[in-house]
Amino acid sequence: MPRIFQKDEDGSVTIEFVLWVPFFAIFLLFAVDATLVFMRQSQMWQISRETARIVSRYGMDEVTAETFAKAYGTVGSTTPTVDVILGTAEVSVDMQLPLAALAPFGILKFAVGDKVAVHVTHAMEPIFVEPS
Repeated sequence: MPRIFQKDEDGSVTIEFVLWVPFFAIFLLFAVDATLVFMRQSQMWQISRETARIVSRYGMDEVTAETFAKAYGTVGSTTPTVDVILGTAEVSVDMQLPLAALAPFGILKFAVGDKVAVHVTHAMEPIFVEPS
């Protein structure tokens, strides 16, 4: 009978398995964490952009805009820190969420720190006043 079909009990496959599985598991957890963080960060960008756009068109004031962004940016029971700054020519929206709310395994903590933050600046729309 060919050796390929015989039972092999020397343990070489077991040793390779024990050595390599932790690396694959850590890589998989890293990939899951990175995917979730980048997905949530893109949602934070979208919420911040939309908030800045509405404020720049004079649709909301600063307090209402912060409440709006907090409501849409909440992840589970974690509410983001939102700061809307209204200037004369532009509006800025800063949003922060703790990494623990975004990445369940916390493997990315060494790369991004404790918080994930986005900053959006949008120009204010000009106000047209008809001459009377």
